[in-house]
Amino acid sequence: MKSLILSYVRLMDRLADFIGAFAKYLIYVMIGVLLFDVISDKAFGFVQNWTVETAQFTLAAFYFLAGPKTLKADSHVRLDLIYTNLSDRGKARIDMVTVWIVIFYLLVMLWGATSSLQYSWETNQRLPSLWAPSLVPIKILMVICLVLMVLQCLAIFFKDVARASGKHIA
Repeated sequence: MKSLILSYVRLMDRLADFIGAFAKYLIYVMIGVLLFDVISDKAFGFVQNWTVETAQFTLAAFYFLAGPKTLKADSHVRLDLIYTNLSDRGKARIDMVTVWIVIFYLLVMLWGATSSLQYSWETNQRLPSLWAPSLVPIKILMVICLVLMVLQCLAIFFKDVARASGKHIA
């Protein structure tokens, strides 16, 4: 059982690293799209009706995809008034509890995202603009990323259990 959990944690950590490495390049895609918009409008007088929404979708994809990596790297926001004064084992014990609060929150978000995706799928929901892109792809990505974040939280829980017992999973 230990080797199965260790394999799971390592798989989730590698997946979070891979997705995070991919996500960071989306900022350059967004910059490129917005630069294209400015140049085509100001230099050539061609107004594009798809660029702003594409940049918004790209930014949304960026922060959805960055979620698992942010959790893995422990670079999220935390109130550190008491936490910083705890031992490594004490921090692990606190994290073993709080990660379940995060999982609950993510599951509520996943429930809402799935409901929203279902509505978008059934109604072929589109943005009310000239370009009118479908919202289904970004909502699918949101659901996938929320699932990945829940799975990453489970990996974090297993790491915290190991840390609380004086061991470390790398």
